[in-house]
Amino acid sequence: MKTSTRKHLNWLFTILILTVTLPAGYFLYGHRNSADTSWVKDMGYQKEDLHSLTFNRRGKRSVPLIPVVVGGQQFPVIFDTGCGTGISFTNAIEQEIEFTLESKVESLNRDGSHRGWSKSVRIPQVNVFGDVFENVSTTISDWSMYSSHPFNGLIGLEYFNDKIITLDYKARKIAVKGKPLVYKSLNEEHYTILPLSWSDTPGQTYLPFFLAELNNEPVMVYLDTGKNHSYIYNPTSPHSILNKPRHFTNSSIQVGGHQWPLKNVVEVHDMAQSDGLPYPTRAELNSDQLWKLGLVVTFDMQENKIIFRK
Repeated sequence: MKTSTRKHLNWLFTILILTVTLPAGYFLYGHRNSADTSWVKDMGYQKEDLHSLTFNRRGKRSVPLIPVVVGGQQFPVIFDTGCGTGISFTNAIEQEIEFTLESKVESLNRDGSHRGWSKSVRIPQVNVFGDVFENVSTTISDWSMYSSHPFNGLIGLEYFNDKIITLDYKARKIAVKGKPLVYKSLNEEHYTILPLSWSDTPGQTYLPFFLAELNNEPVMVYLDTGKNHSYIYNPTSPHSILNKPRHFTNSSIQVGGHQWPLKNVVEVHDMAQSDGLPYPTRAELNSDQLWKLGLVVTFDMQENKIIFRK
């Protein structure tokens, strides 16, 4: 074969390979990062307010992880809006952090039932996105009380109680700022803005609830980013929220005038109730539904509002 012919065929082969691989590469990588992040500008976030969001597993039952610095070491912990203790750690990193043991304490489920025993400890310093907290009182627990897989710890909204926080699962971003939101910059066609309701029950002060409708009745919805299954109340269901999730169903709730389909949720006959809320809690909207609905959620801890972009 002549050299010129061989070069021509090699060139054609190269073009063919690029024609196939470039679109595939875009689909696998570019498409994954093509999330609409216009909320960054709408909400007035600056570059320094944005951080990467990672997850504990793959798929639509993963929960978000954020970095927390303890004693100069960085550990990924679950960003868990259902963490009533504010922050807690597990024995997965117990040997790597400095702490003072204070006592042994009972750990409870949200309905008040016994879960296990933990260590009450005091940690000299914790750094969360540049905010430093000194002499932190917290717990160290056996991770197996909460999960079938090891994890380092949990952090909830108490450590962001004067902040604006936005979670975008698809874009894998978390944004945190101290400056107030300018609500007039939020287009009502894109954003659903609701009051946040807070419980009076001890240990549940920073658990977020918001108003919705289920079966044409007003109900409270509890949003727990630390769970990967969501629940709907059905008094005739034989299943308990304390048991392993099973018998999934489809349902829907109405939020701010918008109907949200909830796919593969678990019907249960029992759902923990909290003091100080205007209506009974009848739904738990957790990380699996944030994924499935494509929701970007913002907690305005200054104005006590929750904002959804769908």
